[in-house]
Amino acid sequence: MRVSLLTVVAAAIIGFVAVYASLTLSGNGEKRSDAVIKQKTAQDHTDRLKSFIFHEAPKPLENFEFQDQLGNTKSLSDWKGKLVLLNLWATWCGPCREEMPSLDNLKKFFAKEPFDVVAISMDRSGLSKPRKFYDEERLKHLDLYIDQTTKLMFKLKAVGLPATILIDKEGREIGRLAGPAQWDSDLAIDMIKKALKK
Repeated sequence: MRVSLLTVVAAAIIGFVAVYASLTLSGNGEKRSDAVIKQKTAQDHTDRLKSFIFHEAPKPLENFEFQDQLGNTKSLSDWKGKLVLLNLWATWCGPCREEMPSLDNLKKFFAKEPFDVVAISMDRSGLSKPRKFYDEERLKHLDLYIDQTTKLMFKLKAVGLPATILIDKEGREIGRLAGPAQWDSDLAIDMIKKALKK
């Protein structure tokens, strides 16, 4: 009786370990649940691009200002002649943080084109947190910009963060998206390619 009981207990332990390992680890050592969540999030963000709103006609934008990482004043007019994907974000915004690496990749992909990704932080506390986030995420291609006043959100009529606005070479808004997206997806790349041809 003792032997059979020990056998059952041992088998139960082995079974538990096997199931636990299969559920928690993927091939690269990452927790399977985390990998599944990341994959689903990426897919959701890609699908969200289908909700990108293109205007029937370009909408004029006032020339607004913000600061670069050195404290210099920048304005929309500095990008005249380039297609711009303007992104409003903040370090305290989880969805913003998730999409930033894909924005970095998008800028890298179109590095040789008249195109730029302009990500402007809405962190009221200054540049220290955005700069730390850039370092942690190894964002190498996005320049660091900020609007500590957050007035830009109201000027651009952004409903929450992140908010992304596509601006043509004349400085006019041609479309926008509320919420995060997978900006280095095929769908996003095709969208930018088509906009560059116009």
